[in-house]
Amino acid sequence: MPSSILQKFRNVGRLTHIVNILARYGFKREIQRTELGDLLHTNKNESEPLIHPSHTHLSRAKRLAMAFEELGPTFVKLAQLLSMREDLLPKSYVYEFKRLCDKVKPIAFKVVEKTLENELTPQLLEEIEFFDPKPLGSASIGQVHRAKLKNGEHVVFKIQKPEVDNLINNDLAILMAIATILETALPELKLLRPTLIISELKRSLLNELDYSREAANTERMRQFFKNNNNIEIPIINYKFCTSKILCMSEIQGTKLTEGIELNDKDKIAKIGIEAFLEMTFEFGIFHGDLHPGNFILIKDNKLGIIDFGITVRLKKDLRNTLAFMFYSLGKHDIETCARLFVELTENDDLSHSSQLESEILEILDHIVTMPHQDFQLGKTLMKIARVSAKWNAPLERELILFFRALMALEIFAKSVQPRFKILEFALSYYEDHKLLQFNKNWLEKNLGLAMHDSGAFLKDLPITLRILAKKLQSGSLSFQVKCDDIVYLSREVDRASNRLSLAILLGAIVLGSSIATYGKQGRLYDFLASVGLIGFGIALLLGLWLIIEIIRSGRFK
Repeated sequence: MPSSILQKFRNVGRLTHIVNILARYGFKREIQRTELGDLLHTNKNESEPLIHPSHTHLSRAKRLAMAFEELGPTFVKLAQLLSMREDLLPKSYVYEFKRLCDKVKPIAFKVVEKTLENELTPQLLEEIEFFDPKPLGSASIGQVHRAKLKNGEHVVFKIQKPEVDNLINNDLAILMAIATILETALPELKLLRPTLIISELKRSLLNELDYSREAANTERMRQFFKNNNNIEIPIINYKFCTSKILCMSEIQGTKLTEGIELNDKDKIAKIGIEAFLEMTFEFGIFHGDLHPGNFILIKDNKLGIIDFGITVRLKKDLRNTLAFMFYSLGKHDIETCARLFVELTENDDLSHSSQLESEILEILDHIVTMPHQDFQLGKTLMKIARVSAKWNAPLERELILFFRALMALEIFAKSVQPRFKILEFALSYYEDHKLLQFNKNWLEKNLGLAMHDSGAFLKDLPITLRILAKKLQSGSLSFQVKCDDIVYLSREVDRASNRLSLAILLGAIVLGSSIATYGKQGRLYDFLASVGLIGFGIALLLGLWLIIEIIRSGRFK
């Protein structure tokens, strides 16, 4: 067994269990290529099949999803995170990971009751008149139940599953070690950046484990939409909230996933999309897990939005660039749009920028002639993100989540009104709310980004400077100096330094000797004068030697 693993983990048994579960689902060969292979129970038996016979007919994506399901909540959350990275993973894996997140088994009601008793005081428990034992939904960390308080208020409780925090903290440490090993041993996984993914998973999970964060996110959104009569956000009942219990008002209506008949389809689609654009471009924070199940249709064509466990913040410069990019796309200025997209990437290799921009132009050129109602903005952006990853120019996690949310929003809009023109609506929204931080007349005269009509150099200068600035900020900017005579140069520098040091020493001796020879009569002063004269003599000899050396070197000019 690898000593590094033994030193890092006390619970080696859990690590061994994880490794062998993955091996049983057909990933034994990859494990054997790393030091984790020493943890395999059947590592020495070469006749052992690489995959369990009952799994041979399943795809690799399906088998990996099944392994994650068996390994518990941390791996289910990892599947959820990976399902959001459509820019990096093949579609088959994204599909299987999404399915896994939708079919988490609920925990027994007795366990839920135990958590309520541990977290709430007897007085608060007395205020609950009815608690529905049947969950509304179950996820990897917790599950949701309806309840009614004695004051008549209908609420929803989100209960964290027991001991899930300890399991997750232990698994996160193990996953980071596994990711580090895989990133080193399996070069084909380098593009996925496993350690970065696990770092993102850790940040996400630690936030989700603390339900007070979700309470704060929900309240923040409710305050933002408080003057919007078309949107309803749950009210947090803080009296019943702890780090493991979340209580909020129940939004009574019908989920859009239930296939209901809508009276004003255009209005519902506009309300949902405008709410997303508002929270993103004006508030700077958007719902990171938007899907039709998180929209609730309320009477009078109002929309309720729920589940703010994942919210994502977009920096102002990113929001401005995105708005500019969408506007350029709507005006069919695909060159500006492509350059802006390259600008959004974490691209440290200048040599790939032109190839990446060319591929983006090919994608945009193909779809720009489509009618707006047939144009899938989120899907197109995700396709471009996959091309960027191929050129080792990945996007920030926040942008990928934004594109994914946009895809989900388009699914919502199309389910409500199939002919809804989302890009056209977005353009009018940007114009009406003055979100574009530039003069549109200037753009329409074809000056665009960085005055691209003034020549190739000025056209490429902004993105070049942006990439150089990114490399400078990240500390990855380096210069290579070639010197064929580096040994000779080093010797000459040493010789010059020695001469300078000697000159300084000579000056000190002369100064000290001068002070020593200057004094009154007396035995002590006579002795000091003698020392000073000796110093003058030493200085004279050293000075003559230094002058001779300089003349011999040919540099006495």
